[in-house]
Amino acid sequence: MELQQKDNIANLIDCWNKASGSGLNVLDEGRMANVWNKRSGSFARNMEKSSRQRRTDEILAFLAECGFEPDGARILDIGCGPGTLSLPLSKLGADVTALDISSGMLDRLKDAVKQESLPIDIIECSWWTADIDELGFRNEFDLVIASMTPGIKNVENFDRMMACSKKLCYYSNFLRREEDKAYRDIRSSILGESAENNMNGLSFPFMYLYLSGYRPSVRINHSILKEENNWQETAEWAIDFIGRGRDFDDGTKQKIMDYYQNASVDGIYSSESDSYTGMMVWEV
Repeated sequence: MELQQKDNIANLIDCWNKASGSGLNVLDEGRMANVWNKRSGSFARNMEKSSRQRRTDEILAFLAECGFEPDGARILDIGCGPGTLSLPLSKLGADVTALDISSGMLDRLKDAVKQESLPIDIIECSWWTADIDELGFRNEFDLVIASMTPGIKNVENFDRMMACSKKLCYYSNFLRREEDKAYRDIRSSILGESAENNMNGLSFPFMYLYLSGYRPSVRINHSILKEENNWQETAEWAIDFIGRGRDFDDGTKQKIMDYYQNASVDGIYSSESDSYTGMMVWEV
């Protein structure tokens, strides 16, 4: 049985590594940072929308159900973005260390920290190559968070995350995502490619935990996310996201820009995506 368990884990890790060569994971660290730097403005603005706030409240409630008390706890937030979770957890009395590869995202967080006088330790760093011993993170945190972040792309990143916790870990990712209509149209009519609607970002971490003897608490959510942004900003983000790992020629970029301009109303493009996401909390 023990030998079979090792084989199961080894095969799963091999499958996970092969699957990680898609999506944002194909970018190098510099291009990854650049993608999120460009996205930081609209991402931070959308934090204030009721749908984003509702999702944050759901996460905090889930953590509470799992026995986590933020007041006085040390928290590491990997891929913190503009502070979606770091800010509310700090307000609840947690000692938060917020880490992200994007200087643009962290600038937004720094503005909020300064405005609200919150004691959040902010670190610009890629989790793909982070040295947790050099950073002094190993076994130091009561809760380590990796929420919807490409910072966890393989088992090494996942193990590194767990090694920083002495109590709990929280992880979330997509189970399935129906992309905005523009992405599907661009892939089919401009690029001649098939759409990428299905994701399984939660499946590998969950199976890895299960095969390793953990029994995480799990919650599955369904949401329809609607956003409105400047069409040029949205088009530039789409070029970076859809074109990850490759360089579009100027003609292709212009076609994508034209698509968003024609689909916008008064300079604003309205997007809609249909997503299923999963959250897990487990004791290390």
